[in-house]
Amino acid sequence: MKFQYFVPLVFILVSATASADGFYALGEVTHSNNSLNRDAFNNELSASGATGLTSSDKGSGNQWRLQGGYRFSPNLAVEGGFIDFGKDKYTAAYAGGSAQGKLKASGIDVAAVLSLPVTDNFSVFGKAGVVAAKVKSSLVANAPATAASGSSSATVVRPLLGVGASYKLTQNVDLRADFDHVSGLGKTSTGKMSDNMFSLGVGYNF
Repeated sequence: MKFQYFVPLVFILVSATASADGFYALGEVTHSNNSLNRDAFNNELSASGATGLTSSDKGSGNQWRLQGGYRFSPNLAVEGGFIDFGKDKYTAAYAGGSAQGKLKASGIDVAAVLSLPVTDNFSVFGKAGVVAAKVKSSLVANAPATAASGSSSATVVRPLLGVGASYKLTQNVDLRADFDHVSGLGKTSTGKMSDNMFSLGVGYNF
């Protein structure tokens, strides 16, 4: 599915349910732990003359997400919105030089949410959906692998899986915590990373 077609579908879904019973909005702060597959960067450097290559990556940070959804029943909802997955930083050293790179991603998601009420105020849930993400990567290398320097971007659609819990503070306000996993964010041309995201925020039921 093309990214430019996927985005309007999310907002059509949200706007179409905005005036219906069961609509809710959610804002969360997030903490991502990203894991980069370094092969794309390593191979580019090696092909450009880097020898004795060693590399590492670091990808954790705080971001945010906004979601809107429609609750069909206490057990079933559909939600979608924007997620910032953050970035993963890449560093490499080789004979005669070094390199720094990064890969970052953000996108639009849609997911079905299945909830299990535990008490009148507390419930747990699982969710499954897809995310259409824009992925950008860049690499800056010193001699003798200067030719490896450059940037690339791609749009990918990947599955999203998650679990979480919600606590009803008032009739309209919920406190919510999520854990989500998305793998394969990227392509061969950009490199790929996996994201484990922890989120905490507040939902408002209209």
